[in-house]
Amino acid sequence: MMRHILNLGLRLFLVCAVAAAGLGLTYTLVKDRIALEEAKRRAKAADVVLSSIDAQPQESEELTALLQPRFPDLITVFEGLDADGRRAGYAFVLKSKGYNFITLAVGVDVEGRVTGIKAVTNEETPGLGAVALDSKEYLEKFRGKGPEPLTLKVDVDAWTGATFTSKGITNGVNMALRMWKALQEGGEG
Repeated sequence: MMRHILNLGLRLFLVCAVAAAGLGLTYTLVKDRIALEEAKRRAKAADVVLSSIDAQPQESEELTALLQPRFPDLITVFEGLDADGRRAGYAFVLKSKGYNFITLAVGVDVEGRVTGIKAVTNEETPGLGAVALDSKEYLEKFRGKGPEPLTLKVDVDAWTGATFTSKGITNGVNMALRMWKALQEGGEG
């Protein structure tokens, strides 16, 4: 009986080891492609949130490195440059917590006003929170707000049935506004 149990345990161990090795190899082969696709999604979202001010996004490792110590949920910063190469705004790509996690791109112009919001990725509930993140009409309500922090149900209404998602979006916008303010104060704010 003991020999039978050991035999089954050894077989199970071998199956698990082969499966783990296969998954590790597959991840190694595709991790660069995954990173490239994520970078493309972030750049596309930055382009969307800066399009209302006709600014072209340029990813800034320098600004990202400056802000990340104070804002650990920041993923990257894009500077929005106008046709003359002058800074017209920023696109902050950041993580926020709704019901689940949301990655947002939030555009902010040089005056500290929201130029747009775009969900890069979200894990919100389909049919509830995900609908709020996909609603251009709802996200448009944040446009032009700032530079002062926003209060949900005062400055912007919550999406019915998705209050946590609405809080997550508002918190993400407020984080972007705080980052904009920190940049205006020389990164020390």
